[in-house]
Amino acid sequence: MRVAIVNTMDMKGGAARAAFRLHKGLRGEGVESTYYVRDQQNPDPSIRRFVPNPATEVQRAVRKIARDAAYDAYAATRSPDIELFSQEQGDGGEDFFTQMPRADVVNLHWVAGFVDVPTFFSARMAKPVVWTLHDMNPFTGGCHYDAGCGKFTAACGACPLLGSSDETDLSRRIFNAKAQALKDWPADRLRIVTPSRWLAGEAQRSALFGRFAASVVPNGIETDVFKPIDKAQARAALKLPQDAKIVLFVSNHIRLARKGFRELVHALSLMPDQQNLLLVGVGDSHILSVDAPFKVQQVEHVNDDAMTAMIYAAADVTALPSRQDNLPNTILESFACGTPVVGFRVGGIPDLVREDETGFLAAAGHVPGLSLAFMKAFADNEHRRACGQRARALVERDYTLAANARAYMALYQDMIVHG
Repeated sequence: MRVAIVNTMDMKGGAARAAFRLHKGLRGEGVESTYYVRDQQNPDPSIRRFVPNPATEVQRAVRKIARDAAYDAYAATRSPDIELFSQEQGDGGEDFFTQMPRADVVNLHWVAGFVDVPTFFSARMAKPVVWTLHDMNPFTGGCHYDAGCGKFTAACGACPLLGSSDETDLSRRIFNAKAQALKDWPADRLRIVTPSRWLAGEAQRSALFGRFAASVVPNGIETDVFKPIDKAQARAALKLPQDAKIVLFVSNHIRLARKGFRELVHALSLMPDQQNLLLVGVGDSHILSVDAPFKVQQVEHVNDDAMTAMIYAAADVTALPSRQDNLPNTILESFACGTPVVGFRVGGIPDLVREDETGFLAAAGHVPGLSLAFMKAFADNEHRRACGQRARALVERDYTLAANARAYMALYQDMIVHG
């Protein structure tokens, strides 16, 4: 079996990490997998980087200028909470096919800016396609998370994130372009896959993907890298206080409102006992100004997995206060290190974070409830440690790279036979 795993970036971002982990898992199971990307950092020879054709450089530049101008037309009205807005066009174009690895099935992942949707879903694509969604963008008019808007169930337009009241705005144009590309695509030649039940449900509700079958296949994690480490040793190595109650927050983009960092600070501020409480934030290089009655330590994003695992192991709990989310790698990474999670009951988070078993949850967006969840987590040290142990056991049983790869292999085989 030959598989092409397609992602815009090879390693940067949660989707890229999940796609690369699947690629590694497939190769570990003997599958001829090639990781096909636009942006490459990892020198792994099984990764193939797309090389733009110099002959089409001017055309690509003109298209990008047009895309940027279309989005910038909303600069004065768009929401400050909009994190990313991706259009249906991409750098790949026709050249995508000439460089694509030989494959029996093509598995798209996070492909914004790389795969040109109208060109991809054409007669040029003769192989069955699996599209693994890591956010909502493939079935929306541009946003990656809709903040509860729900317009993707019809046709987008008058996009609240763009601050638009025009039903024929940019979001409608993008949505219509995707709909036109997909309208004649055979239902048995595209399978939608999501890591969480929530995202699968949203895809099935969408006007774009509703007629395509959807499967839930959770991501996998390297259990030999992300693993429990003695907490005292981890804290000593990281120069963290041994007696602190450490809450860890990990995000590539700490400033994103959707990730809930400010709600987290508010929730921790409501705790009656903040003695020795330490919030450790790991993310991008933009350090936030935090006014809190407890200690806050922020560090830039850590690229070394072994170091990241040590940070997880040093924490008492990992916080996931997202307003809307799929199934973040953060959960699997934390669980693999034996650290339970505290967060909101939103999106795919409850798929793994099970109340009083592997973590502690609060109603979506309810900050006082989140504060109570943290208090519960710190009220009983033995119970919290037992949650972490159950979390590790869950990962070892169901979320290894091999388990992830085998689930995809069965799906690929079905697509090859019937698609």
